[in-house]
Amino acid sequence: VGEVRARGLLAGIELVADKASKDKLPRSVKLADHLFARGYANGVIFRAFADDIIGLAPPLCCSESEIDLIVSRLRQTLDDMLDLPEVQAALAPAKAA
Repeated sequence: VGEVRARGLLAGIELVADKASKDKLPRSVKLADHLFARGYANGVIFRAFADDIIGLAPPLCCSESEIDLIVSRLRQTLDDMLDLPEVQAALAPAKAA
C-alpha cells in the first residue's frame, strides 16, 4: 500500500510495488483483475481501478462492525495478492534493490 486517501466513507487505496519510489506493478500482472476476483471470493466488493487503486464506497447505513468486516476482508484480499506468483515475481526486483 503506497497511500490511503479518505473523505467520509469514501476511500482510495493506492497499491505500489515499492513504497519509497511509488513504482507501480507492471500492467502484465493485471492486478485489478486479480483484486476483483479475490475480493469477490472473500466477500467484499470494491472498485479495482486499472491504475492500481482500490475504491471503497460503502453504504451510508454501514455500522462500525460492518466497516470492521469490510476492512478485515480487504486485508485478506491484499494478503492473497502477495501469494500470487506473478505478483511475487514483479515484487522480487523491488525487494532486491
